[in-house]
Amino acid sequence: MNYFRYKLIAPNGKPSSGLIKLPYQDEISTALYLERNGSMAIHVSKLGKLASLFSKLSSFRLFKRLKRTDQVELLNNLSLLLRSGMPLTTSLEEAAQATEHPGLASKVQDIVAAIQGGMSFSEAATKFSDIFTETVICLIRIGEETGRLDEMLKDASDHVNRVHTIISDTKRALLYPVFVFVSIGFGLAFWLYYVVPKILELFKEMNVALPTITVYLLKVSDFFQDYFVGLFMGFFLTLVGLFAARKGSRQFRKIIDWIMIKLPVVGAIVTASNLAHITEYFSLLMKAGINILQAIKILSESVRNEIYRDKLSQVRKALKKGSSISEAFGEAIVFPTFVIRMISVGEVSGTLEDQLGHISGEYSKRLSNLVSMIGKMIEPIVLVVAGAIFAVIFLALLLPVYDMVSQVGGM
Repeated sequence: MNYFRYKLIAPNGKPSSGLIKLPYQDEISTALYLERNGSMAIHVSKLGKLASLFSKLSSFRLFKRLKRTDQVELLNNLSLLLRSGMPLTTSLEEAAQATEHPGLASKVQDIVAAIQGGMSFSEAATKFSDIFTETVICLIRIGEETGRLDEMLKDASDHVNRVHTIISDTKRALLYPVFVFVSIGFGLAFWLYYVVPKILELFKEMNVALPTITVYLLKVSDFFQDYFVGLFMGFFLTLVGLFAARKGSRQFRKIIDWIMIKLPVVGAIVTASNLAHITEYFSLLMKAGINILQAIKILSESVRNEIYRDKLSQVRKALKKGSSISEAFGEAIVFPTFVIRMISVGEVSGTLEDQLGHISGEYSKRLSNLVSMIGKMIEPIVLVVAGAIFAVIFLALLLPVYDMVSQVGGM
């Protein structure tokens, strides 16, 4: 993209001037672009490198990656507009205006300028990975080649929506128990640091004999008060260290992902989520006409779980050696027998993409059921755990009060 300064006269005779960013290299192409709506270009000059840099910095705006819900809306609107017969560039501008995302209209305008400059839609989309994922770009390219761009965009919209549902269900299933127990932990910390010491101090001043359970509670409270800052900093630094290690070390991610798969309930969630994600992507890529090896390569790059990523790479190597798809998935071990059997049926019957769609639907249902089940399971567990913890605290605080009242009554 280059920056050009221009002056032109609009069709209504009104002069205008400004700065524009376009994918052209010369002033003549830029002038033709500016005159496309009937305007007349009076002056067009290309900015030098230094002036372009200042212009880029002055117009810089932090663009957040387009959320999946916004991607769904953009792709769906674009598909509908193309189906109605509108030109691609006009459809892009209209679809961007309909999506409430700051900065999207400006990004789409750059895509439109690139298309008008001679690029294909898929080539222009490649430069905007914060809007279009690799899978969506593949579908756009196939849509251009087959003349079914509107259908491919609709498939892409449905696909992104299903992936969003899978990821949302996974997050809900994993984050809800964490949130609940962290809340209990903060509540317990508040009692031990602030409430319990004040009550126990009152008992000391009144020389009340403390039962064993109250003595232990006093020791825990004293320890918590003495080392509160250290405990808090240790907890915080541990979290930061874990996040940094997961982001920076692939080997550490593999260990964590392996542990997650092996945990009782969490493992079922992670497995269902990854299998739904993999089969959903695989089915879509097969329907789009992408060859098996390329589809597996895209899958391995899109999966975040390092264990499944390695297994997909293993599947790709097996396919290169001549194994069938079901045999390659079977050798990877991590994939369940149900998945391998369905893939085998799809290979034999020539309906592999349909079978993959059935697998994705099945594991999506399992994931939804797990989310519902965890919501029901966590409530009694929270009641029992929280009740037991605070029952011990209340018992430790009420026993001295009972003894004190007994002593006063005896007097």
